[in-house]
Amino acid sequence: MMRRMLLLAGILFSTMLAAQPSGSLRSQMKELAVQFDVLFVYDASLPVDQPASAAVEPGLNLRQNLRTIFRGTGITWAVRRNYVVLTAERQLGMKDSPHTEMLVLSQYDTLSAAFKIDTLPPSVKTALRRDFDQLPGTFTTDPKALAGKVLSPVGENDPIKFAMTRPGVSSGAEGFSAFFARGGNLGNNLFTLDGVRIYGPGHLMGLTTAIPAEAIETMDFRIGGFAGETGGLTASHVALHSPAFDHRTLNATASVSNTFLGASMRAPLVKDKASVLVAGRWSPFGLEYGLLKKGLDRDGRMPSLKLGVWDAYLKTQWQIAPRHELTLSGFGSRDAYTIGFPSADYTLGWENAMGHLSYRFKLPATTIRADVSYNHFRNRMEHAAVLRGDKSFLLLQSHIASQHYGFTMEHRFFEGHFRLSEGLSHQRDVMSPAAMKISESDVKVIDDAPFTESKSRPTLSSGFLEMQFNIGPVNLMANVRGNYYKNHAERESDRLGQFAWEFSARAKWQIIRGLGLEATWDDRTQFDHTLEGTPLGWSLDLMVPSTKLLLPERAKQGYGGLFASFGRHAFTLGGYYKKMENLVYYTDAMALFTSAAQGWSNHAEVGSGTSYGAEFLYEARLPEIGAAWSLSYTWSKTDRMFSNIDEGRPFPARYDRRHILNAHAQWKGFNAGFTLQSGHWETVPAAQYPGYLPGEEVVLNYFTHPNNWQMPLYVRLDLGYRFEFTTGRDSMHPLSHSLTLGVFNVLNRHNPSLLAYDSDTRTWSQISLFPIMPSIKYTLEL
Repeated sequence: MMRRMLLLAGILFSTMLAAQPSGSLRSQMKELAVQFDVLFVYDASLPVDQPASAAVEPGLNLRQNLRTIFRGTGITWAVRRNYVVLTAERQLGMKDSPHTEMLVLSQYDTLSAAFKIDTLPPSVKTALRRDFDQLPGTFTTDPKALAGKVLSPVGENDPIKFAMTRPGVSSGAEGFSAFFARGGNLGNNLFTLDGVRIYGPGHLMGLTTAIPAEAIETMDFRIGGFAGETGGLTASHVALHSPAFDHRTLNATASVSNTFLGASMRAPLVKDKASVLVAGRWSPFGLEYGLLKKGLDRDGRMPSLKLGVWDAYLKTQWQIAPRHELTLSGFGSRDAYTIGFPSADYTLGWENAMGHLSYRFKLPATTIRADVSYNHFRNRMEHAAVLRGDKSFLLLQSHIASQHYGFTMEHRFFEGHFRLSEGLSHQRDVMSPAAMKISESDVKVIDDAPFTESKSRPTLSSGFLEMQFNIGPVNLMANVRGNYYKNHAERESDRLGQFAWEFSARAKWQIIRGLGLEATWDDRTQFDHTLEGTPLGWSLDLMVPSTKLLLPERAKQGYGGLFASFGRHAFTLGGYYKKMENLVYYTDAMALFTSAAQGWSNHAEVGSGTSYGAEFLYEARLPEIGAAWSLSYTWSKTDRMFSNIDEGRPFPARYDRRHILNAHAQWKGFNAGFTLQSGHWETVPAAQYPGYLPGEEVVLNYFTHPNNWQMPLYVRLDLGYRFEFTTGRDSMHPLSHSLTLGVFNVLNRHNPSLLAYDSDTRTWSQISLFPIMPSIKYTLEL
């Protein structure tokens, strides 16, 4: 009770201080200079000492913040490298132009004599760009900057593939989106779009991200020092942020590749008041496969394939008043596959539907936000076959319907050097894992077949308080989050009510110029479990709520290390230790595809795990010659322990890769990526012995423990090239063209992904998924 009273008192205290003014435009410019390491260039007569109507927000990037603080001031801006060029709208006569930033830069040379470099001193000056100056445990990127970097076998700009190259991350099966952060499971990673959880983030069986690149402006990937506002994870957070509007810019794109056709448009609806963004993609891969089958499959051995893959994103924003902003967004995606064989048909797929309404109220030193969202996710697997002359049909599906309500406040003090945030949220879910129908006589009467469904209605009420301090060489953050979880299940044995505290902290201290210490600490709780059936990153894994038997998962982890920078080079070196509790191990993942799925809880074991390791990252950029390179290395050890498996002795996690090396180099339009990783672990029999059934002798396998065989090294080299040019430079609407070429797995190395057992020959075979794969993509932008 005392802790709750202190939390309430903190909220009331911060609310009373909400009216503190943010100061002048100059003070906001100073904060941006410190935060993003930029210099402002402007005419001495420019009115930068006028009062600011908005303040810098930490969750926005540089351009988004510039649009916010200069809106309605009569000052236009443009970014050139690490300079921000300011000028008066009337000076260039561009107030009504949607291409203000481009025209400011075009006039830069002729106006440079009247400009001066502002003397705003950053607290820490470095020659590196902002993306070198990361907070501990956080990596930020722009998905558009990934174009030409072959991180996806289908050639798309994939932020999740970028996350898989960061230290502390082990990848799953080759080419797919499955990854494991600091020893956690696949289901311990949280994916959000503007704060709303996305349950099915994959496209094309997990080969790329389901959200179009035009709907993403930045991605923050965090594996430590988690935000107090964020809950429902114990390993990592992939936070995707949609583009901000200036209510003046008109932009349109169209793209075509061997896997997707895409288009987007961002346009003002009411000048300086309202804008809209529409983006979507559709995959013609099914048509391509049909043509390939028609030309090559003369004897009918290739399976038939029907495919429906698409996504769509819509966002509209209305500036109700100078301090009031209303945003409505929606996202939908679908993956549907029907694979036909002579004796059996398989149908599988998943779909997302999300709606989000957000209201933002901005005071000079306070931002208030209220959010309402609805999220629906469904996955489905069907199997129709003829067994011993009879038809059989299996349908396994699960769906999640989630409603979320949130209210947050953030206050800035001392020109933004101290921030205080607090918020409340409530979430209501309906989870229905393992619903199915089975018939063994006639598929046509499937609607009359037995139907089994296990439905739960969990709720989660949360509150958080977070403090941030950033001045000079010191950056500190600490937060506390309280959660009350209740599972309103149909079965008494599944009902659960539990309160849990969460804590996170980070610290960064620059001891001397170019050298410092950083650390993070997290104690996190996750209230849902993922029963992982495949290591591919498909969105077909069953998600189940916490119950009395499956208590909420919990993880405690600490990280400490050094960071250094000199010239155009930056390094980080550190180590982590992580302890996990109430992990779920699905002992029979193939039961997801059989009638045993209705009793999935009979195959779930609960245990613990540990992970520790060392992480290294080196990055360098030479923009004057268009070159950049990076190198990351992770040494780690991860294990699992379950009381009912191997007598409770620890065994290695499946993707416990001891050594992980990722390297990338870029020069002008050329890119090269290289990865070398230790092999993952598979379970194989250590010996065989005879067994006897009535009238029959059988061979039985003896297993020492799960994951007892390590696969060979994983090695891959990718190459890419991106060519860009512009037409109509002298017009008000120039066209930008880009052609991206890529080759995935240039060495055509057959990397091991799975082991398969042939019962006839009694031999094990190594399965490789991807040979050399070329890709091409053309993009036109207005």
